[in-house]
Amino acid sequence: MEISIPDMLLDSSALSNIQLPDPILYNYYKNLDDRIIWIDYEIEADRLLDATRNILRWNKEDRENGRHADGTAKSIKLLIFSGGGEIEATYNFINICELSKTPIYTFNMGTSMSAALLILLAGHKRYGLHCSRAMIHSGSGGAAGTYEQVEAATQDYKKLVVYMRDYILRKTKIDQKTLNKYKDKDWYLYVEDQVKYGVIDSVIEDIYDLI
Repeated sequence: MEISIPDMLLDSSALSNIQLPDPILYNYYKNLDDRIIWIDYEIEADRLLDATRNILRWNKEDRENGRHADGTAKSIKLLIFSGGGEIEATYNFINICELSKTPIYTFNMGTSMSAALLILLAGHKRYGLHCSRAMIHSGSGGAAGTYEQVEAATQDYKKLVVYMRDYILRKTKIDQKTLNKYKDKDWYLYVEDQVKYGVIDSVIEDIYDLI
């Protein structure tokens, strides 16, 4: 049987004009189909607001289709590999995660530090890879302006740090004495410590748990 080849495939100029999808965008939308969100960047408001919109949309879909009522809502997976970022944006996001009726599972994919650790703790179930590290600290900040402006910014930041410490105490098995011991330094937790202190529920042993 003779097989004909479309003229376009024989035309090199036509081939050069074919627009392939951007691989990053392609993977982004494929992941959204599976309710997977990667947090693999320096945390900032714009990126987390995009994730927030998707979480709200999936909650709306599940409510309208009765999935919350009958327990059939497909979980949302947050795959985290981040050194942290903006604490204000993080607080907004973790509040939404905790409010979500659709279950949210968080995964420490290697690095969940500072603000990213707080997002890891927001999962209804939490997991980590054997190689994963987490880090708790009081953060860093700066202020400029008049004396009054600097003083107001400093007081605001102190309140954010208090909120962060209360949140960590509430979401983990870490007690006040232990948290105070490490409050003036970067406290790194490897996977065995993450399990010990309740940062994660368990260690990933099967790749199917991720996909």
